[in-house]
Amino acid sequence: MIPQVLVAQSKVRYVVWCWLLIPTLIAAQSAASNSLTLTAAVQRVRQNHPLLVAAKQRVAMFEGELFEAGLKPNPTFTVSGENIPLDPPEGGFGFKRTMDWFAYFSHTIERGNKRELRRAAAERAVEVAQIEAETLERQLVYEVKVAYQQAAIARERIELLRENINQLGQLVKLNEVRVNAGYTAEGDLIKTRLEAQRLDYSWRKAMIEYDRAKIALQKAMGDSSFEADFELEERLDFKTVSLNAKSLQDAALRRSNVKAVEARLEKARAFLQLQRASAKPDLTASFGYKRNGQDNALYGALSIPLPLYNKNQGNIARSEAEVAMIEAELRFERAVVLAELTAARRTVEANERQIEALRSQFLRNADESQQVSLAAYREGATDLLHLIDAQRTRTQAQELYFQALSDYQLAIHELERAAGIEQLPRREIVEGTKQ
Repeated sequence: MIPQVLVAQSKVRYVVWCWLLIPTLIAAQSAASNSLTLTAAVQRVRQNHPLLVAAKQRVAMFEGELFEAGLKPNPTFTVSGENIPLDPPEGGFGFKRTMDWFAYFSHTIERGNKRELRRAAAERAVEVAQIEAETLERQLVYEVKVAYQQAAIARERIELLRENINQLGQLVKLNEVRVNAGYTAEGDLIKTRLEAQRLDYSWRKAMIEYDRAKIALQKAMGDSSFEADFELEERLDFKTVSLNAKSLQDAALRRSNVKAVEARLEKARAFLQLQRASAKPDLTASFGYKRNGQDNALYGALSIPLPLYNKNQGNIARSEAEVAMIEAELRFERAVVLAELTAARRTVEANERQIEALRSQFLRNADESQQVSLAAYREGATDLLHLIDAQRTRTQAQELYFQALSDYQLAIHELERAAGIEQLPRREIVEGTKQ
């Protein structure tokens, strides 16, 4: 049997191990909770952005008008008296004997199907508000994507500078050893330290730019707090997309801004029908009770407006002009959409070719130049300035590649916005080949 002392010691070790593990788990959970993906950023925009909340309330306003447009006119109840004498009549004043009393209901009879036409126009107004909210949402999502990519490239610069600082730190240590051994002049050590200070300054500046980029991202997401206490989870990566010109064009012509103009056109057409129907005058029917002295009687009347002069010609002409105007706007909007789509698609293709060119030889040559220069410097076959120049060239090449990746991703987001789609389908790439 296991002694009780060993069992107790095992329990104590287990408890201590758990307590030691808790900070690690908390730190891991905190790091995971503070990481932000592009998908999460887009989701936060759709849920919390104040402008989208306002757009949804605007839709609710038009829905209230839609409810109001479908209601029938209210009837009117009227009570009146006539023959009220100013001077005392002979025999004295009496309500039943000297006055005529009326009590009747009046109701407007709408002609020309006005209520249904009002409701149709209000429905188009609701549709326009909904599409405008959708257009705003897509614009805000695009701005978040752009802000996320700007923050991503700022972080890549930080990582690149940190890597260069570490490499230069090793070079500083190498020169310190050589100076102490008398193999290298102290001037090389001073130069390496100055280069290290220059990189450290660039790194600190990059940290400031990264912090500003994260604040800009929070602003694009509609946040009210700008602590920037999060890190981006996604890295810049070369992921090609599938470009089908026909499907992109079909999607672009269904963009929310095109749909908004189409909805405005339908609203204008519905309002034109309503104005034409308003040329037909409404009737007002009245029915009630009349008390004439001692006699009781029924009262009835029908009011018929005579459209001799005003036949709503002005509003009809205005509505016809509005329909023609929006039809022209729709033709122009479709042309603009197709132009934006073509430009965005060609930009993606050009950026993809640029990255392929950089991936094939550019980065490889810069790496090889830096490695050869470092090996030659270690062997004493070249001077320090040549090595530093090769190191800077490699850094500039990597920065150029990261910028090309960022430009390519931004071009993809612009094409997604121009096509009116959430995300372009990805296309797998094979190393060493170009699809």
